[in-house]
Amino acid sequence: MSICNVDKWNMLAPTFDAFEIPKIEEDDCLTLINNLKLITKDSSVLDVGCGAGRYAIAFAQVCHNVIGTDLSPQMIEYAKKRAGNMGISHVSFVCEDWDTISIQERNYQNQFDFVFAHMTPAIHNTETLMKMQACSKKWCMLVRHIHMETPLMVAAKQKLNLSNINSLNSYGADQIFHDLWEQGKRPQIVYFNQKRNMQRPIDVELSLLFEDIEKLTPLTPEVKEELTHLASDYTKDGIVHQTYEVPIFAMYWNVL
Repeated sequence: MSICNVDKWNMLAPTFDAFEIPKIEEDDCLTLINNLKLITKDSSVLDVGCGAGRYAIAFAQVCHNVIGTDLSPQMIEYAKKRAGNMGISHVSFVCEDWDTISIQERNYQNQFDFVFAHMTPAIHNTETLMKMQACSKKWCMLVRHIHMETPLMVAAKQKLNLSNINSLNSYGADQIFHDLWEQGKRPQIVYFNQKRNMQRPIDVELSLLFEDIEKLTPLTPEVKEELTHLASDYTKDGIVHQTYEVPIFAMYWNVL
């Protein structure tokens, strides 16, 4: 069963759509992929958990065949619209949950030169990682946070005396590396610091904050009131503005 909440990602789709399409000379992940020559113009690419399609579209500007998958209908709608507006025809988008998708029925098994997953909860355990790998005939790359807390989340944890509690995803770099090593793969890891300038409507930001805090402590009416008041310090004209830097890793490996 999927751990992903479709309504949550539909809610976030407009925020994801606002992100620019990354460029090789400006994006650490694309620069790494380019320097390692993991893709060429003849490559086929699968982007797992593609969101609003920004990386899938970036790949399609280089490669002849790109497919993006995501469980959110709104994300996929934005991705298709953006690709169409840019006149990019050799990218397609599929709305399906990675937990339940049949890569055999989709004919994805061993079909792609490069399989990519960027900051997506679609890869959240050994099974979903192995499914990702099974789609590749050459290379895979998984990109995620090492540690990610917004300034608002840091302030909220301080206010609620929760600063000593780790809120990281349990399926982290160590377990991913172990799973791949057990499969006989030899993954390589590169680290980056990524700058974020996040702007989201206050209702969206509070929804995310409440969800994260509830994983750490009971979300009582009093706690919600405290968090709502705290969020107002970051809000202007109904938009929460946060600028911060997060450490991320890119793990890549040859499936052969």
